[in-house]
Amino acid sequence: MPELVDAAALRQLETLSLAGVEAVVAGFGGQRAGAQRTRGLEFVDYRRYTPGDDLRQVDWNVYARLREVVVKAAPAEGHVDLALLLDGSRSMDDGSPARFRYAQELGAMLGTVALLGSDVVAVHMLADGTSFTGARLAAPHLVGELIEEVGELPRGTRTDLAASLRDCRRGAEPADLAVLLSDGLAEPDALAEAVDELSGSARAAAFVHLVEGEAARAALEGAYELEDRETGERLVVEVTPRVRATYEGRLRAAAAALKDRCGDRGVTYLRAPTDVPPLDFLFGAARDVRLVSL
Repeated sequence: MPELVDAAALRQLETLSLAGVEAVVAGFGGQRAGAQRTRGLEFVDYRRYTPGDDLRQVDWNVYARLREVVVKAAPAEGHVDLALLLDGSRSMDDGSPARFRYAQELGAMLGTVALLGSDVVAVHMLADGTSFTGARLAAPHLVGELIEEVGELPRGTRTDLAASLRDCRRGAEPADLAVLLSDGLAEPDALAEAVDELSGSARAAAFVHLVEGEAARAALEGAYELEDRETGERLVVEVTPRVRATYEGRLRAAAAALKDRCGDRGVTYLRAPTDVPPLDFLFGAARDVRLVSL
C-alpha cells in the first residue's frame, strides 16, 4: 500500500503552516467555553534533568515510577496544539477510495504540516463510544513517527461520536485546534450532539466532512447489495435515476443540516469529496478557511 505521505507530498507540505493560535481562534469563531488554558503551565514533552534546571519543573511522579529525574519542557511560544480526531467506525471503510484511508492521508498530512512548524500534535481514533489516543508529538523530526502512528491506528465498529469525544476529552490535554475527520453517518440528533461536544473540545474546531465524489455516485445504477458495515445488515436495492435523485437530495439535506449545526456552535465545516486528493484539499479548501497558510 502506498505511503500516507510520500517524498513529493512532503516537499509541498513544507511550504504550508498551521495558522497561529490567535489567527485560528479568530478565523474559527472565537474562544470556546471549557477549553481555557494557562499557557505558562503547559508542557509538551519531558527531558532529562540537567544542573541549573528549575526543580519546580521536575516530575516527581515519573521519578517515583522510573527512578529517573526528568523535567517538563516548555513549548515554543505561540505554538498550536492540534488534536487530530479520526472517525474509526466501519462505515468509514466504504467509498472509493475508502473514507478511512482518505482520513488517514489527510490527517497525516495536516499533522505533518503542524510538526514541521514546531507545533504539537496528538492523534485520536474515535469509535464505539470510546477513544484511542496516541503519543503527543512536538518536534519536526517526529514526522515519521506521526505518519506511522496514523497508519497503524486501531479500528472500532460502530459510530458514537459524541460519546467518543467525551471519552477523548477526559483523557487528553486541552487543544488549541481540534479537527474531526468523519463521514458524519449518524442519526441527526446524535450527529448534532457530536458537534456540540466538538465545539467544547478546543479553542477552535473544524469538522471535515468526508463525502463520496459526485462522479462515483452518478455511476451507480442497477441492482446492488448493500451492507451496513457496523451491523452486518444486508439489503438489495435497484438503483434507478429516481432512486439516485432521492438519495442525492437526502445527502444534500443532511450535509446542510450538519453545516448549519456547525455554524451555530462555532465549528468550521469543511466538505471534503474523496475524489479530491488530500494534498489538493489542503492547498484549496483548508487554505480558504485559514486552517493552513503558505
